[in-house]
Amino acid sequence: MHVHAPHASYGKLLISFWIIALFMIVEVTCGWLFHSLTLMSDGFHMLSDAVALGLSAFAVSLGARKATEEKTFGFKRMEILAAFGNGLALILLSIFIGIEAVGRLIHPVAVEARSMIWVAGLGLLVNLAVAVWLHIGSHEKTLNEESAFWHVLGDLGASLAAVAAAGLILWKDWLWADPVLSLVIAAVITAAGARVMRKSGHILVEGTPEGVTIESVRGAMLATGQVRGVHDLHVWTMNGRDLYLSAHVDIAAGAASEKEVTAVLAKSLSRDFRMDHITLQVGQCMDDDCLNNCEDASRLAAPASDKAPSPTAPSPTDPSPPRSPPSARASGLKA
Repeated sequence: MHVHAPHASYGKLLISFWIIALFMIVEVTCGWLFHSLTLMSDGFHMLSDAVALGLSAFAVSLGARKATEEKTFGFKRMEILAAFGNGLALILLSIFIGIEAVGRLIHPVAVEARSMIWVAGLGLLVNLAVAVWLHIGSHEKTLNEESAFWHVLGDLGASLAAVAAAGLILWKDWLWADPVLSLVIAAVITAAGARVMRKSGHILVEGTPEGVTIESVRGAMLATGQVRGVHDLHVWTMNGRDLYLSAHVDIAAGAASEKEVTAVLAKSLSRDFRMDHITLQVGQCMDDDCLNNCEDASRLAAPASDKAPSPTAPSPTDPSPPRSPPSARASGLKA
């Protein structure tokens, strides 16, 4: 067991949380002082962002804790659970915005647009700065960080809509501008939330990670010398970053030992597919050994003969008891 260092996203999420939380207090207070429901609503939007960012940072810190006897994988799954929860919150938030927008279209609400545009403009700058901060290093952004990023981006859009609505109200007296722009933002937030939920849900059910195909992994393993069959092959991820692989490998006798062949397999899988945790079970696969995928084409069937006696059946003249099939040897290799 060892302690994993928190992912680099932890610092970004924590700093973003404090920035958003502090300005949320400013915006809600100004909305109350200026009697602006739009500003107060935008402040509550930022409250949801602060909660999402805080939850995401907390999940990353939990994911860095070492494994225990009760939780052998540690808390890596917490990041994905937080991402799923954030995606759900995005959809619920968009529904709330949509309901409020429809209500304002039916019953327009007077807004102190002059005060609103200054505070909303400052909120726009704050959200823009946080969004850029979270987007830095986007090529290695985790799904958890991505869900928090979309929260901030949704509030950035809300602030932009508030500024635009305030401008249209000041110049054209169009009270409907605020709810209409809010509906557009709600649609964007819904799509983002659904995307985050789909990706995190795929990880939660231990689906094959994006960018990895089972057949390409199987083909690479079968191309290794002395490997006769690969079955019961599973590839999954716990947090969207670390990749896990387990497989049953049939290795033929040859110049290299089983230990050497499995070492070569582990090295190539780590190099070519960036696998972090590799477990290979070596030996002839029996029908009751495999959980699934044991009937694929890569499993070599033993030659059968109707006339030849079963290799495990005792000969009538042989008093020795039947031999049990050799037990498979599990080799846990961490690349």
